[in-house]
Amino acid sequence: MNSSEKAGQALAYLSKYSPNEYGKYLEFTKQLASLDALPHKQLELILVATSVMSQCEMCIAIHVEAAASAGASRDEILQAALMAVAMGGSPKLMYMSYVYEALEDLFG
Repeated sequence: MNSSEKAGQALAYLSKYSPNEYGKYLEFTKQLASLDALPHKQLELILVATSVMSQCEMCIAIHVEAAASAGASRDEILQAALMAVAMGGSPKLMYMSYVYEALEDLFG
């Protein structure tokens, strides 16, 4: 099971076992996304960087895929992820393998 599939499974568990809390979290994130201050592609690139900063393997998979779906190129996604490495140092560098894995799944 790849990281994206693991993330889907985790979200399915949240939906099943904590529907109220998960529902409120989804409302909150949808409200933030609807502000439209940033173009969707730019927002997803920020989320790629913050996923690397958070060292969240499943978040990386979700947001690399979402960034690509929003029109981000492989190079744009890599730059966003590498900016997190520049700010976070070697611990963040170790999470680049998940970015490369997700990019390989999407772009070959």
